Amino acid sequence: MLKTILLGAAMAVALPANARADEWIVDARYSDPSQLKRLGEHFQHAIIDREKRVVTVEADAAGIAFLAGAGLDVQVDVVSSALLRELQPPGASIESIPSFACYRTVEETAQRVDDLVLAHPQLAAADDVGPTWERVQDSTRGYRMRALRVTNLATAAADPDRPRMVVFSSIHAREYAPAELMTRLAEWLVNGYGSDAQATWLIDHVDFRFVLHANPDGRKKAEAGVLWRKNTDTANNVCPGTPSSSYHAGIDLNRNFPFHWNSAPGGSSGAPCDAVYRGPSAMSEPETQNLVRYVAGIQGGDGSFSGGALPDRKADGTTIAAPNDYAGLFFDIHSYAGLVLYPWGDVEAASPNGPAFQVLGRRLAWFNTYDPMPAVDLYPTDGGTIDTFYGQLGAPSFVMEIGTSFFQPCSSFESTVLPTNLAALKYAARTAQSPYRLPLGPEAYGLAVVPSQVVAGTPARVSATINDLRYRTTSPAQTTYVITAARATVDLPPWHVDALAIPLAAVDGNFDAKTESVSGFVDTSGLAPGRHLVYVQGSNAAGSGTPGVPDAVFLDILDPDDVLFRDGFDTTP
Repeated sequence: MLKTILLGAAMAVALPANARADEWIVDARYSDPSQLKRLGEHFQHAIIDREKRVVTVEADAAGIAFLAGAGLDVQVDVVSSALLRELQPPGASIESIPSFACYRTVEETAQRVDDLVLAHPQLAAADDVGPTWERVQDSTRGYRMRALRVTNLATAAADPDRPRMVVFSSIHAREYAPAELMTRLAEWLVNGYGSDAQATWLIDHVDFRFVLHANPDGRKKAEAGVLWRKNTDTANNVCPGTPSSSYHAGIDLNRNFPFHWNSAPGGSSGAPCDAVYRGPSAMSEPETQNLVRYVAGIQGGDGSFSGGALPDRKADGTTIAAPNDYAGLFFDIHSYAGLVLYPWGDVEAASPNGPAFQVLGRRLAWFNTYDPMPAVDLYPTDGGTIDTFYGQLGAPSFVMEIGTSFFQPCSSFESTVLPTNLAALKYAARTAQSPYRLPLGPEAYGLAVVPSQVVAGTPARVSATINDLRYRTTSPAQTTYVITAARATVDLPPWHVDALAIPLAAVDGNFDAKTESVSGFVDTSGLAPGRHLVYVQGSNAAGSGTPGVPDAVFLDILDPDDVLFRDGFDTTP
């Protein structure tokens, strides 16, 4: 079978008579990057190969005509288009997603949240976020939006400055993988508490807020195999969309957020049936209102926000950088394009915190091998989540476009999409204390304590790798630095005012490389019997020495009354 056919043949032969209702995978070759600027107005999703100068989009006949009229050389990928149709589960009911057993429905996800809260009330809680559009119209329809909160609730009140990591997933309904990815991350955190050192220290020191289904009304339609993107608000539009098209009623929620709404030429659409329809006004939708109120809180007369999950520490939101000690961060998980995006989406000027965004974006992309870039480098978008929460609050804000399909096959989700993006998000969580600063330093990983179980007073050797090279670098090249120091702390993270630093040495004798194996001994005298966390953090030569992202490992102190012999030597007093 031929992979592609030229536009003329496609229009004459391949596209059915009702092509307005069906979409195709299209490769369009461009000669000038300026030809991409209006893509955001016509196409809700694009993959751009800048080396080959090819943009891949899903387009109907009108979209194909737009690309051709803009001077692009257009070809229809017949094989991928057929696969797109095959991946849409036919005859699905609202209780199931046939052929996609790895993804939980809205109801199954809600039940899982309830199960986690019931089983682990000290670690998990469900926050009510507000009603969806359908629930506002009729209390018997639609959903109450919820956020799953994961943190050590027993210590949260005494730790009011604990950084918060807020994540939306599947705000575009047909994107199956994001909600499941975030549900799996929540499960790893809660189920790993006390047995997985990384999950344990993150729950103790980060307050996670996961809106697993940010568009449940739309998601319910998508679960029946419909390429539904928007919410289900029919007040402004009645549209001819079919299951295999995107021309449905509703508002694109990720074009409806208030900061710079309808600000960029081509950044959204005013046509009610377009996939990127921004709505009649900024924040017109209940879902958008709920999400802004949950994350940012209420805006006062002086323009500042209070009462939300993330603090307002912006300067002016456009030209002055947020303070580099901002604690907390925001993510919006989408599919698909293999991208890590950060502000701005609507203007080409670099954001005030642009250098820090680039560093963290490249660190994240090391794990999932995606392309990190300002969102506008893909094409202009306005009224989006990351511009809103960065512009309104100063919060470090990122979109991750995961996977290779809206209806990602379960085999590739489980084998590739899930593990690589879990790793990226776990790294992000480890930066939550200071996301604008910690990624500038090296990463600590591969921690070990030997022996891992000792009687108090017996030294334990801690080892780790400190690495400053784990970036996915695009142009310009990333500056990396020699490791200059490493330290361990016990029970308190290294930035805590009461943490006592234990210097670690380079195994080869000198700190003179960008990757170093380090080790040292922990004095366990005075440690109470039980499980303790040993943190390791490295520094590099940036500036006067920049500390990086830490990690932790367990050290168990045994009760001498319960131990006679261990590890081949007498440990009795």
